[in-house]
Amino acid sequence: MRGGHGAPPPRAALRDLFRGARGRLLGAFLLTEFAAGVGGLSYSAVLPVAARELGGTALYGPAVTASGVVSIAFMAFGAYLHGRLGPQVQLWASTLVFLLGVAVTVTAPSMVWVVAGLALRGVAAGLMAGLGLGVLAQLYPDARERERAFGLFALMWVVPSLVAPLVNSALLLSLGWRTAMAWPALLLLAGRLGISRAMRVVVREPPAEPTRVRGPGAFLAVAGGLAVVQVAVGAQARLGPALGVVAALVLCVLVLVLPFRRALRLTVPGQRRVQAGGWVLALVCGCYFSLDALLPLLAVTYLDRTGVLAAVLVAVSALTWALVSGGGHGARLSARAAHRVAGVAFPVCGLLLVVFAGALTADVVAGSVVLCLVAAVSGLAVGASYPRVMAQALDGFDVRDGTTTTHGGVALELGEDVGTAVGVSLLAGVGALAVGAGPACVVALAAAFTAVAAAGWALSGRSGVWGPAASPEGAVSGRG
Repeated sequence: MRGGHGAPPPRAALRDLFRGARGRLLGAFLLTEFAAGVGGLSYSAVLPVAARELGGTALYGPAVTASGVVSIAFMAFGAYLHGRLGPQVQLWASTLVFLLGVAVTVTAPSMVWVVAGLALRGVAAGLMAGLGLGVLAQLYPDARERERAFGLFALMWVVPSLVAPLVNSALLLSLGWRTAMAWPALLLLAGRLGISRAMRVVVREPPAEPTRVRGPGAFLAVAGGLAVVQVAVGAQARLGPALGVVAALVLCVLVLVLPFRRALRLTVPGQRRVQAGGWVLALVCGCYFSLDALLPLLAVTYLDRTGVLAAVLVAVSALTWALVSGGGHGARLSARAAHRVAGVAFPVCGLLLVVFAGALTADVVAGSVVLCLVAAVSGLAVGASYPRVMAQALDGFDVRDGTTTTHGGVALELGEDVGTAVGVSLLAGVGALAVGAGPACVVALAAAFTAVAAAGWALSGRSGVWGPAASPEGAVSGRG
């Protein structure tokens, strides 16, 4: 495989990616990702307003986490629908449940119904799991093209991150929060219709063995464990800060080493490369999204209470990710070089936060520069590593014994979601305590992140996902 250890191959040309029927399907998936970006940012902006209007502020936390936790519980059913009934049934089952969730949310008479609608959206996301990654892995067997295609998805969050605040503000002031929650569903429906029309290019071969749901208990245990982590983080006032943090940390470790590990093995049995990819993606997303959650908190607490700097930090991080990943710059790196970039960049982010918390919390200019630098460096790290891991993990995928690339996609998406939930729960949850306790505690937290990130990336360097893959009969090949 080219680009494994030696010099990186030339990046794939965009005109080749978008040529023909597979290009139309890629475009439809990108439109759906754009809609997801718009919808996610819209909900983030208006949920506090809805909670206040409906008198359900106490349910704001469950509302924020409902979709993510529920989606993990239902991921095992996505690949089952794909294998048993085909991608069209998987697509439209997910879409119908999603639209039902939107309807329940925007007509909610109380916050309980908002949470119920968001939970239905999580069911829809779980049912959709693996479809995009699995289909695109089939249509882009060349690892160079696959990495460039996956990298384009980051671009779909740039425009929403810049424009959505203005649109949502206008809708909130003129039409209210229900309209702001409803309108992104139209974009998603348009994208799903485009996927359905273009998916005729996908050749579905009936499975050699009867399709069954793989590891539903393990997925449910992962979701339940993460929900308990959220409870532990939120119960710090009752348990005490130290006990709450220790409980959340222990629970996260247990979720990772028990049900998460089992879910990966049951979803793609014998596919060690994909299993390794799930672990590495958990590391990538845990590092990146934990920083993405902590930086705005630090900005608002120490430097700018208006929230402007916080919004700038989120935009800088997203833009850097999009430019590196979607612009194809990360694709110029070899797999090992991409690992080195992430393995150095994330610990550097931690060290910069140590400097900020130790010396710059009262210096608005210098502190803002350092936080912007952290946002940019973290965006560089995820832009270099995220699409590469996605592409490398599915390289040499062995389609056998009823295991399809859709199962591979489910395993990778599980790693992404679990890493994000663990990272955000720990760093943001503990970060809120640290900020309240003073800069010295923030220094300790940043130092702990630096040590964990450095150790995690050093260990991940031994993973087979960074090296060349064997290409057995029936495998997705990286050799163009």
